Amino acid sequence: MYIGNAKDKEPCLLCGQPVEITGFSLTTDDGLQKFCCAGCLSIYQLFNADKVKPTITPLLTKTKKK
Repeated sequence: MYIGNAKDKEPCLLCGQPVEITGFSLTTDDGLQKFCCAGCLSIYQLFNADKVKPTITPLLTKTKKK
């Protein structure tokens, strides 16, 4: 059970729980979808693979110290 100010939080697309942390989101045909956890994100991907758009994650490069 969630205790807190859920009115200020966007609900998870899959389970409806408040999205407390960032990083669990997908771009789909319907736009950016946010999830509360990796489990909800993964289940959504399994059942909606045809709607998920590929994402490009920038590579993190190390800067050389001089």
